[in-house]
Amino acid sequence: MTDSVSASTRVEASPEKRFFIAMLVKDIELLPAILDLVDNSVDGARRLRGDGTYEGLQVRLKVGPDRFEIEDNCGGIPLDVAREYAFRFGRPQSVKGTPGSVGQFGVGMKRALFKLGGHFSVHSKSDNSNFGLDVDVDEWAQTSGADWTFTLSHVDENYKPTRDVDTGTRIVVSKLHDTVAEDFASSQTVGNLRYQLRLRHRDAMDRGMRIILQDEAVTPFIPQLQQSDAVRPLFRQINVNEGQKTVNVKLYAGVSEALGPEGDDQAEDFPREKDAGWYVFCNNRLLIAADRTTLTGWGDGLPVYHPQYRRFRGYVFIDSAYNELLPWNTTKTGVDQDSRVWRRIASEVKQAGLEVVHMLNRVKSERQNTDMPEDRPIAQALSHAREVRLREIRMSARFTYPAPKEPTLRPSMRKIQYSVEKKRYDAVADALNTSAVSEVGRQTFDFFYRNQVGEDD
Repeated sequence: MTDSVSASTRVEASPEKRFFIAMLVKDIELLPAILDLVDNSVDGARRLRGDGTYEGLQVRLKVGPDRFEIEDNCGGIPLDVAREYAFRFGRPQSVKGTPGSVGQFGVGMKRALFKLGGHFSVHSKSDNSNFGLDVDVDEWAQTSGADWTFTLSHVDENYKPTRDVDTGTRIVVSKLHDTVAEDFASSQTVGNLRYQLRLRHRDAMDRGMRIILQDEAVTPFIPQLQQSDAVRPLFRQINVNEGQKTVNVKLYAGVSEALGPEGDDQAEDFPREKDAGWYVFCNNRLLIAADRTTLTGWGDGLPVYHPQYRRFRGYVFIDSAYNELLPWNTTKTGVDQDSRVWRRIASEVKQAGLEVVHMLNRVKSERQNTDMPEDRPIAQALSHAREVRLREIRMSARFTYPAPKEPTLRPSMRKIQYSVEKKRYDAVADALNTSAVSEVGRQTFDFFYRNQVGEDD
C-alpha cells in the first residue's frame, strides 16, 4: 500500500488533551487521588527497603487553599524511569512493577496532579540522578498534535546521595481548582484525609514509616480481635491459583471488645458502631473498610447488618507479586466484583462471617433468656478475652467459643419448642432477616401476640 493510499484511508483517532484530562479525573474523588500519591511513596519505600523496616522514612503532606505539597525520602524516581515511564499515561507492557507494590495501572500520579490543580512541579533525587519537572497544565493542554511529552526543567545525571534517606521526591501543586481549594480550606476535609491515611497505610506505618499531615504525625489503625483460651478467632490461609500464578489470602474473623450498652436498639449508642464489618486489603493497601454490604455477604447469605452485630470484625489480606490478579479497581477504592479471584475469596468470606454471626446471635439469646452469669457462658468468656493484634492470633480454622448452656428459666418464663417444615421456616427466616432459630420463634410469637391477644396492660 502506497503512502498516498494510506493517507487517503487514514481516520484521525488521537485524543484531545483537554477531553482526556477531563475524563481521566472524572471517576476519582479528591482524597483517593491524594492517597494515590502516598501509594507511590510507599512503593518507593518497598523498592528501597524490601519487606524490612521503614524506620527513618517519612511522607509529609501539607494542604491549604493555595497549594498542595507532598514530600518523601523514599528513594526518589530514577531518571530513566522518569523519562520512559513515570509520566506516561498508562503502564507499557514492557515495564514490570515492583513485586508486591500498590501501583499497577500507571495513571495514579498523573491523574492526581490533574485532579488537584493547573500547575505542578516534581523534583526528585535518586541514587544516581536529580531532576525537576514544571508543568503548566493549561499551556500543555493547548498544544495540539501527537506530542504528549513533558520537558524536564533541570537534570543532574551525576547526583550521588550520601545516605539512602537523602533520596526522595517533592511534589507541589498550585493554581488549585476552585472546588479543591474550597475543600482544602475545610478542617473536615483535613480530618477525613487523616482518617483515610490512618486506615489505608497502616502497614507502612506499622513498619516504621512516619506519615505527617499538617506537621502532625498520623497514628496507624491497628486491626485487633478478641482472643483467650476459650475464645479463638477464625484464621485461615488459602491460595487462589490462576494458571501458574498465585494469590495468597489470609482471612481473620472474630469480635471486638464490647463498648456501650448491651442492648441492640439504637446504633448511635455504640461508640464503635461505625467500625463493624469487613476490611479488605490488597498488598497491605486497604481497599474497603467496615463493609456491611452484599459485597461481603451481608444480606446475601448473612443477615442484613443490624446493631446486634456491632462487635463483628473481619479482615481479608490479599497478596500477590502479580498485581494484575489483585481484585482492585483503578482508584483502589473498591473491589472488582467481576474478578475470578474475588469470587473465590467471597465464598470464604461469607462462610467465615456466618460463624461469627451465629455466635453473636447466641450471645443475644443468652441475654434475653437469663440474668444468671452461670447460664451465659459465651458472654462470660468474651468478657475475659482481650484484644490482640492479628500477628498474635493463633491458627484456628473455625471460630471457637464455649458451647451455650440450656438456661434456667425465670419462674415467670415459659419455653416454647416445636418443629416446622424447613422450606416454610427458611421463607419466614428470610422475611425476618435473621438466621437465628430462637429469633424466628420469638418474632413470630410476638407478632401473633400483638395481633391476636394485644399488648400487656
